[in-house]
Amino acid sequence: MENEEIVRRFSKLESERKTVEQIWQVIEEYITPYRGKFFRDESDEHSIEWSRRKVFDSTAIVAHQTLSASLHGALTSPAIRWFDMRFRTEKLNKNKRALQWIQGVAERVHYELQDSNFNLEINEAYQDLVGPGTAFMTLEEDRPDIKEWTGLNFSSVPLKEGYFEQDDKGKTLRFYRSLEWTAGQIIARFGPAGLPDDIIEQEKAGSTNKNKVIFAIFPRQNRIENIRNLNRKEAPSKRPWEYRYVLKNGAITLGKPGGYYEMPAFAARWRKTSSSIWGNSPSMLAIYDVLTLNEARHMQLLMAEKLIDPPILAEERAIVSDLSMKAGTLNIIRSRAGIEVFDSKGSLPVSDHMIEQLQQAVKDYFFIDQLRMPHQQAQPMTATEIQMRHEQMQRQLGPTLGRIANDLLDPIISRTVRMLARAGELEDPPPVVIEEDAEWDIIYLGSLQRAQKTDEAASVERLVMMVGNLAQVMPDMLLTLDQAEIVRHIGRSLNVPAGIMLDADEVKAKQEEQQAKQEAAMQAQQAQMEGEAMEAQAKGQQAMMGGPNAQ
Repeated sequence: MENEEIVRRFSKLESERKTVEQIWQVIEEYITPYRGKFFRDESDEHSIEWSRRKVFDSTAIVAHQTLSASLHGALTSPAIRWFDMRFRTEKLNKNKRALQWIQGVAERVHYELQDSNFNLEINEAYQDLVGPGTAFMTLEEDRPDIKEWTGLNFSSVPLKEGYFEQDDKGKTLRFYRSLEWTAGQIIARFGPAGLPDDIIEQEKAGSTNKNKVIFAIFPRQNRIENIRNLNRKEAPSKRPWEYRYVLKNGAITLGKPGGYYEMPAFAARWRKTSSSIWGNSPSMLAIYDVLTLNEARHMQLLMAEKLIDPPILAEERAIVSDLSMKAGTLNIIRSRAGIEVFDSKGSLPVSDHMIEQLQQAVKDYFFIDQLRMPHQQAQPMTATEIQMRHEQMQRQLGPTLGRIANDLLDPIISRTVRMLARAGELEDPPPVVIEEDAEWDIIYLGSLQRAQKTDEAASVERLVMMVGNLAQVMPDMLLTLDQAEIVRHIGRSLNVPAGIMLDADEVKAKQEEQQAKQEAAMQAQQAQMEGEAMEAQAKGQQAMMGGPNAQ
């Protein structure tokens, strides 16, 4: 893709987004303060607006933070491993060595994420998802210029800077980031060689003016190629995805173009908006009630001001001098009857009721009642009540969790696995995995997903109990259950480590060994019974032959 085309595509995306940026700007002012204004130059510290006196009610701000933090804890909690990996072929999931290998890969990916800045940056992404409804993240190797593995580096791209085009499946096809750099920053990043003369002149003059630089990622020759061999390394110029820094003024390439094996930028949306690439969010649904609530709170403050310090009514010429209500002041008046306090007849309880209704509506948009446990009561909540609350949360946020996993978490984990494999940081898979040309899926283990998995295990346990009860009158009912598969399914539902579960072949061998021992015991018992019977028969015959006087 030529530089002129990059600038043209970026300018078109920048122009088309002005409409949705208007609602993003309102959300930033009243729900997500300090996330960056869209129609204001914030190129230095003096341009940041720290005073937010337009906001008179913080319900929406707190609700937004609560939902963002809840997503972080429920989906990608830093305290636990929040995902696992399973093979798509059930045969491999029953193979102990194969399952141990894939679980080892999941553990290594988890540790890499923990060692990186993932937990810091993903929280920023959740805030953008709950706010404007769209979030960007990039994943790169920490030090790609060093041969040794140096870890992962994540970046939550501010929505103000990010633009993207999507393919037919809704994935990121081209990604653009709008950067504003001074001449000094450009020279420090790329060096002076090959830079335009005006950039050099700006640096010599000590100018702090910022130049717009476009960082673009796109498929080479507009064709997406997948590399099947994870361990194969290619030169940057031969990798499927190209990146380039382009100075917008003049469409000039800065530095050398590079390459990626996979698209490193991910665009996640809270909910997909029909006929638009941009997502919608609880903040977009709540913003109108938020504005009404903010105005109602402002009016209440004005009314409270009148009640606390009411206006004074005075008849003409009732006051000789200016009336002062300060302590210890002297006022000269002609008649006290001509001076009275104005009663506005305002009612704070009435306004409180209206404001409480609006506050509850805003909380409902952000699922606050579903996310928070009820206040401590005299009788503590039972495990069943907690389980039901988790299931309710799952129903409320299920569609969103699926989209976040598809747009953001799945690509992050998949790219991390490939990066580790290319760096030689993963153990070689067992031969059976290679023979089967195995594919794998990601299983999420956050609190909401664990609630769903635990429900599966509970369903199996209920089935076993029901069949056990029926077997007391219909013994053949036990033949309908595969005992080994029941235990294995419960183990998978509870995320039991593969090391403590035997695979299908080992179970079969133990069953055959146990059956052989049982058959040998039965044969020994039968032989003993036959011997005892023969001995008894011989004694009987001897007694009969001896007759009555055999004694």
